[in-house]
Amino acid sequence: MHKSYVSELEECERLWHRLIRPKSISDLWEFRLSFQRYYDHRPCFLLLEDREGIAGMVPLSYIENGDLFVFFPGELWKGKTWIERTPIYVREPSLVSEVLSSCPDRTYLRYMDISEELDVSGLSVDEIGYVLYPRDLDPDLTGYRARFSNKKLKAILKEVRSYTENASFHLNRVEDFDRIVDMSVKYYGKDSYLHDDRFREGFRDIMYFLQQGGWLRMVSLEIQGETVAVDLGALWQGTYTVFLGGADRGFPGVAKAMNMHHIDFACEKGISKVDFLCGDFHWKKLWHLDPEPLFKFVGPALRVEDQPREEERTIPKDWEKEAPLFV
Repeated sequence: MHKSYVSELEECERLWHRLIRPKSISDLWEFRLSFQRYYDHRPCFLLLEDREGIAGMVPLSYIENGDLFVFFPGELWKGKTWIERTPIYVREPSLVSEVLSSCPDRTYLRYMDISEELDVSGLSVDEIGYVLYPRDLDPDLTGYRARFSNKKLKAILKEVRSYTENASFHLNRVEDFDRIVDMSVKYYGKDSYLHDDRFREGFRDIMYFLQQGGWLRMVSLEIQGETVAVDLGALWQGTYTVFLGGADRGFPGVAKAMNMHHIDFACEKGISKVDFLCGDFHWKKLWHLDPEPLFKFVGPALRVEDQPREEERTIPKDWEKEAPLFV
């Protein structure tokens, strides 16, 4: 195997289009490029080649401030990347271990959708992704609602009705992006992704890219002329992904109306998958979403700094029972 790195952006784009098979909308080059414009980290795509050609590729970016290699384009927040399920290319599955072990020693790859059964040194559970598969549910949500206790379901539906009876939903009002920013930063302050102007403007570009492609699904909830909640998502090849959102804290519980709207829409349209992304937020457990573990790969030079506890090295057989997913 011959190892090399490609840093010229146009060549990286050619490799991406040639080797990456997009599974989610964030795998599209234009999605990644929107962040690259603002973060401007040096691309550093790892290539492994032999006599048959390219055996593997890992799309990396080099973060000079921190001497770190992460998935391209390196959209860092609190020192870690944000985009989930970034794919790598391997000519055959047996090469995954060799390809990852060929990464630089200071590599930190997050949110990998990869089999835990692979024998890869440095691979461990990262976080839990929360998804829903509407095609497995009844259109009237009978099966989904059965996941809740009757008391809890009645309380949620009552709260949702209290907002939606005198409200209106609006689709793809791109001017409401600033409303998401205002509500998110007001509540989370510097802990908001959108407090970082690189992330904020990168995602603004992504919104326009989604709109141009016909994939944008941006939902705004308006009550008595006031926009009290906005979620920004995308519908692409049967997957509905909710990326960002903001809610007015003066309307406690309004986020439940938004969640129910997303789920109702997905089931009514027979969408194959709804992805609410990672993040151990209470509402994701409350809504009985399906948990899926994602994995991280940590290079040898960083393993002491990021050493998982012994119980985190593998997923316990009853891990889904240990997660407080039921109310």
